Parts: sequence; C-alpha cells; structure tokens
Amino acid sequence: MTGRVTFPKLTAAELDLQLKSDSALIARNDTLTARADADIKIAGPLTSANVTGTVSMTNSHILKNLDLIPIGLPGRPAPQPPAARPEFSFPDPPLRDWKFDVQIKTKDPVLIRGTLANGGAMSDLHLGGTGLRPTLDGMVRLDNVEATLPFSRLEVSSGVVYFSPDDSFNPRLDLHGTSVIHDHTIHVYVYGTALQPEAIFTSEPPLPQEEIISLLATGTTREELTGSNNVLAGRAAMLLGQQLYRKIFKKGEPTQTNSVFDRLDVDVGTVDPRTGQQQATARFKINDQFVFVGDIGVGGDYRGMLKYLIRFR
Repeated sequence: MTGRVTFPKLTAAELDLQLKSDSALIARNDTLTARADADIKIAGPLTSANVTGTVSMTNSHILKNLDLIPIGLPGRPAPQPPAARPEFSFPDPPLRDWKFDVQIKTKDPVLIRGTLANGGAMSDLHLGGTGLRPTLDGMVRLDNVEATLPFSRLEVSSGVVYFSPDDSFNPRLDLHGTSVIHDHTIHVYVYGTALQPEAIFTSEPPLPQEEIISLLATGTTREELTGSNNVLAGRAAMLLGQQLYRKIFKKGEPTQTNSVFDRLDVDVGTVDPRTGQQQATARFKINDQFVFVGDIGVGGDYRGMLKYLIRFR
C-alpha cells in the first residue's frame, strides 16, 4: 500500500491511497479460500471516499455443497428457502457513504468442489453504489460443472448467473444441463432467481414431467416402481451403498467424475419380457457408446449383452 492521508482540517481527513496485491489471501474459512490480484485506489474525504480499480480472483476455491437442481432428491435434504434475504451493507460511517467503481474478474476459474457439484466459475462483475447500498452488475459463468444426482450425473453445458443493480443479491439463473439415465437423455433447464428457482425437464424419448423427475430421483420410472416393491428396494440399497462408500472411503473428499457408482446401475425385481419372471439386472456404462448389461433370473439363468447406443440429435 502506498499513498498519504492529509488533514486539511483537524477533523476531516483526505485519503489518497493505492493498494496493489499479487495473489493476496482475502478470505479463508471452512468452505472458501479466496485469493486476488488487486489494483485499488481510494481517494477523497474519509467520510465519502471514491474506491476505484480492479480485483482479479486467482487460486480460489469453494468447498461447499451447491445444489443446482431445485427439487428434493433421495440422499440429500430438500431445498429450503433462505431464512432471511441475503444483504450486504455498511450502515455506519465512514464506509456508509463511500462510492465504489470496482471491476471484479477472474484471472483463472474459481474451483467448485463438493459432494453435489464440481467445476469452476468465471466472473465479470462491476461493484458499484455506496457502502450503504452496494450493487453488483454483470454475470458469473459456470465452467465444466457437473451436478451429482443419486443415479447419474448432470453435465451443465451452459450456466450463467446474472446480477443486476436493481436486485444485486437475488441474481437470475440460466442453467442448461443434460443427464443420461439408461436409454433416456434428460434435459434440465433451471431459471428464475436464486431465491425462487424453477426447473423444466424434457427427455428423449419424450416422457411426462413426473416420469422424468422419477428418473432423476430414483433412476427408474413410476411405472417400474409401482410394478414391484423389489425395484424400490433395489434403488434404496444402491443409494445406501453409495452413501456408505463415500462416508467410509471418501469422507471429506469431493465426488469424482466416472466413479464406479456413477457407471453401475442395479435393478432387483424387474420382469424379464421373454419369460415373464422376475430377474436382477446390472448395467455398467463403459463409455458414452457402450454399456454392458447382465441379467440373472430366479432360476439361475444368466444373460450378458454389450449394447452400442446411437443417439439422434
């Protein structure tokens, strides 16, 4: 920091300060580590100074469970509205009447690491307003983000959070994601605001909204669930296995892409269309094109298949 503080009057200080930093640690707690390159100038009277310059986030990460889908799914608590509207303000002097004109950018993506989502975020924001009523204008773009679902992954192909000076702490959402469950490709569109998010689900081949949500929540359709209690038991056992595995072997670690549980799917109690008898089915996703399927019937008959998936866009 360089500059000076002068006193034209004994009770009135004049600021002329320049603050520069290189990967300085500006915040650290259990869920956030933030570093930034900064070039900030503070000039003017102590009670109404002007703050201008640029802040570039670098080497930063968020270790928090960010739930990108505003629906309740097994294995996670149902989304709850915030207890109070988030606010950020300096109601007391001298910061109350300071004026801000600061660009907030990302030198490299802010990493997001958690059990519900992984990826990065790039920001292009402008901090304006006063200390009493600061404003944010601009956007945060999600980069290579994957959301964790109980029985699949949701790849966010396009994700932008828009901030407006009119309501800076309730940004607008525009997220598009895709998830592949069995032979269904599910598209998710999340919109609205951070305080009131909404979601639209579509699928290929087409399914009703209720069936799509059932696929996301349980990995199977409502018809399959109601057809046999064993199917529901198999889903619950699979989910329990995932949770135990993460608690015992991956405690405190973020989820990893393409883990065994992401690619393995087990159904118990489904009906074999060839024989009409119950069977257990296991599917293992080798890659986006090949899936290995194994069936075993109540009589011990076993069948193995290698499926090649062709998707039309």
